[in-house]
Amino acid sequence: MKQSLQLLFLFTAYSAFAQNDYWSNNGLVSIKDGAYLSVIGDTYNQNNGLYNNTDSIFVTGNWTHDASNRCFDSIGTGWVYLWGSDQHIKGSTETHFHHLILKNQGVKYGDLDVYIDGTLNLTDREFSMDDNTAWVLNPSSVTGVERTSGFVSSLQDGGLLRRTNSTDAYLFPVGSNLGTPRYRPVEFEPLASNENHYKARFANVDPTIEGFDRADRFHLVCEINPEWYHRLYHVTGSDSANITIFYDPSTDGNQWNDMVHWQGIPQWESIHRDTIIPGVPFQRISKFSWDNYLYSPFALAVTSNTFAVAGVDTLIWNTDTIQLNAFGGQNYEWTPDFHLSCADCPTPLAWPDTNTTYYLTVADGRGCLDYDSVVVFVRNKPFTLFFIPNAITPNGDGYNDTWYIRDLERYPDNEVRIINRWGDQVYYQAPYDNKWEGEWKGNKLPGATYYYIIKIRYNGGVYDFNGPLTVVR
Repeated sequence: MKQSLQLLFLFTAYSAFAQNDYWSNNGLVSIKDGAYLSVIGDTYNQNNGLYNNTDSIFVTGNWTHDASNRCFDSIGTGWVYLWGSDQHIKGSTETHFHHLILKNQGVKYGDLDVYIDGTLNLTDREFSMDDNTAWVLNPSSVTGVERTSGFVSSLQDGGLLRRTNSTDAYLFPVGSNLGTPRYRPVEFEPLASNENHYKARFANVDPTIEGFDRADRFHLVCEINPEWYHRLYHVTGSDSANITIFYDPSTDGNQWNDMVHWQGIPQWESIHRDTIIPGVPFQRISKFSWDNYLYSPFALAVTSNTFAVAGVDTLIWNTDTIQLNAFGGQNYEWTPDFHLSCADCPTPLAWPDTNTTYYLTVADGRGCLDYDSVVVFVRNKPFTLFFIPNAITPNGDGYNDTWYIRDLERYPDNEVRIINRWGDQVYYQAPYDNKWEGEWKGNKLPGATYYYIIKIRYNGGVYDFNGPLTVVR
């Protein structure tokens, strides 16, 4: 015989069992301290059904709430245990549990949003929310969510939401059994004690599958985790927070050096993580003081600082040839490719007949690209040109030991400056005496490519010359 109670009072030290297919409440059920209600089967709350629970309700079947109320008027107390195998929380109205404890076997499902005012104790169970949200409104960072090995799983914009009102670190135990089972929690650590609501979802798929194409990324983002990512939300409140993603380097890889966020254009861009802290089994990668959640996706990534160097802007005389000197990566591409000896090498010869900007794209072998440019200014010769060598070999053998600029003595009002690839000055003389041997302040400079800047004053004009100079040791 199925049981339907209109009104039931359970007093201290009293227990009730509904041992048939379901329990249906259309009125008021009151479970007082020391008492409990155990339902072997499904539980329905309908019409004006309401619970006043200051102790415990145990359910082995599904929980369905169709009454137009909170389901519980015993705000601030009471435990509900989902004690069966696979169980669903469903109905036409969200249930506001106080303490919800997931026990025994199987997966517990939220077929609509679920509210927990006290503690959500996952124990060792998966709480599958689909695209719904589990709202934990207890702001305690410790007792709001408890677990041994359980986690909240979800799809799309579903997830676990927690109310915060302190600067404690709030753990969001999120994971998934979709495909390869993974538990990858996150932490939010608000920077102020005001009320905020943060939410997290673990997406156990390639972000490209869900519309966040990993190929759409800033050029200094080399690689994005193809296995999983997170969606993080700041639902209400105005306080920034430190965010931390946990990952297992033994299975997720240890190459990740940054976090990226779907933003801007939008595309994947670095958020310039602040710390990576090793641990077992999880490493923690953190970004401090973050509050850009216009888009929710966040992922692990490999990013790079800028690395492409095209050289310094250079002036040549019309019909002359100069060698460009790029470095920083493994593959090079110059555009435009006219008046170049090669468009895919780092040191092409160039002989433009007009001022030309050469744009350089460099790949570093890790999937990152970087860009730089160099301008070659072309001028007609104002006077007889002196010869400027582009290399010296100061090894004491008597050949090319000094940087000798032939015919420079015809123009004594000159100054010579040499800089390294970072723009630091390593030599200066005015006028130049043609005796430099690759030294600076008495110390030998390492073999490398440097850049000269020569200034000539002649017949009332000022003329600048610059280009690469290689010191070979």
